[in-house]
Amino acid sequence: MMSFKPLSLSVLISLLSAHAVFALESTEANHRATLKVATTENADNTVTVKANAGTASDTEENAKNPENSESSATTDVATSEDRLATLLKLLEQLKESNPELSRQLVEKVEQHQLQILQLQQEKELLSLQNELLQEKNRFALAQLTANKERVELENALQVAKQAQALAELNDKKARLELENAIREQQSKLSFADKEVEKAQLAAQNALQEEKNKVIELKIALETAQIAHETAKLEYEKVKQASIGDLTDKLVKREQRALWDSQTNKAPEYLQDPYVNGELIISDRRIMITGPILPGSSMYVTERLSYFNNKSAEYPIFLIIDNCAGGSVMEGMQIIKAMQASQAPVYVVVKSLAASMAAVIATTAKRSFAYPDAIIIHHQVWSGFLGNLTQQNEQAAMMQEWSRRVMEPVANKMGMNLETLIKEMYKHNSDGNWREFADKAVTLKWVDTVVENVRDTSYIKQPQEPEVVAPDVLLFSNHEKLDTNGKSYYQLPPLSVMDMYHLYNPDNYYRY
Repeated sequence: MMSFKPLSLSVLISLLSAHAVFALESTEANHRATLKVATTENADNTVTVKANAGTASDTEENAKNPENSESSATTDVATSEDRLATLLKLLEQLKESNPELSRQLVEKVEQHQLQILQLQQEKELLSLQNELLQEKNRFALAQLTANKERVELENALQVAKQAQALAELNDKKARLELENAIREQQSKLSFADKEVEKAQLAAQNALQEEKNKVIELKIALETAQIAHETAKLEYEKVKQASIGDLTDKLVKREQRALWDSQTNKAPEYLQDPYVNGELIISDRRIMITGPILPGSSMYVTERLSYFNNKSAEYPIFLIIDNCAGGSVMEGMQIIKAMQASQAPVYVVVKSLAASMAAVIATTAKRSFAYPDAIIIHHQVWSGFLGNLTQQNEQAAMMQEWSRRVMEPVANKMGMNLETLIKEMYKHNSDGNWREFADKAVTLKWVDTVVENVRDTSYIKQPQEPEVVAPDVLLFSNHEKLDTNGKSYYQLPPLSVMDMYHLYNPDNYYRY
């Protein structure tokens, strides 16, 4: 900017500077004004000055419409420099042409500047008032919003309180109804208890009366009995003198008969019962006669446990009189019990040990047999029912049982199971390998053949068997007659997965 010392020029320059600043600030409003300055002293010299100025009203309108001012901002900034250069040029011409005109122009410019300052102050005041009013409106709106939210919250809280109060009242009502129902039931129960108690008291009173009557009758009976006993004693005193000798004779005879019915010596207990070719058996013996059926293993194991609990020093004898075999499950339980026994278990075969009974005899720790006793080994025998798949499953189970039952026998004989089965059919076409005990010893089916067995367990005279009618004897022990009049033994059903290992050449055992 150019600077001049004279006052009029400084004022004009200030006016021009203010105009330039004002033009830059009002570029957003994009309004134009024209300022014309003319002098009347010199008609020949007329200077026209045009400038852009924005009025207060234009300024307020621009403030209210910032979008219009933004659209013209770029153009106003571009033209402000040209207008300023034009004003400076006019200023230079004014200085050169007429100093007096310059002074008047400066005065008018100062007046205009004062008006502009006043308008600016009014504008600023209006802006401040407008901002204050906006703040008041915002504050009032915030208060209204807060009041609205508070009222809504109060309403919601009141609704919740009312709902809670209603729920409490409903709960109280339900509780009171329940308490009333409980009291009513308690009253009914109390009444019923009292009725029951009343009935019990009445029954007790009646019972007590009956008891009193019974006591009275007992007293009368005892009195009569005492009188009778007194009379009897008097009679006995008279009679005793005559029959005393006869009573003594009867008592002595009964004592003599009791003495004669017993051996009056204890059984013999030997750790090694085989002495000089004779087997001496004590009362530690268990008999197996007939087929091995469900329950046979319990019968044997209970007695094994009893004898073991009594003494584990002396052997226990399992005597097989005539047994064609039976259930493999029951037989295997007997074998396991024999193996677990602390006292040695010796098997004695007197007549026949076939199938499962033969397995028991062969697998025992020690076995004895009469030379004419017969021992028979064969494969597991059973019958199948069901569809083909079920029969195949039963056949597989039978093969597994055959392996478990017969493999220990084959091992004791020093061969495998396949070889044993071949030997069975080699000695007999039906697979029933039968041998007398004196030959079975060489096959290791039994350990010792004995000619004499002395049983010391019989210390009382055996009682004569009760005579039984033939029809009763026929149908005892599951024995029945078929439609052809042939007797047979009805085997009981076995448990699941069990089967019979039984010697049955004549189909006597059926199930």
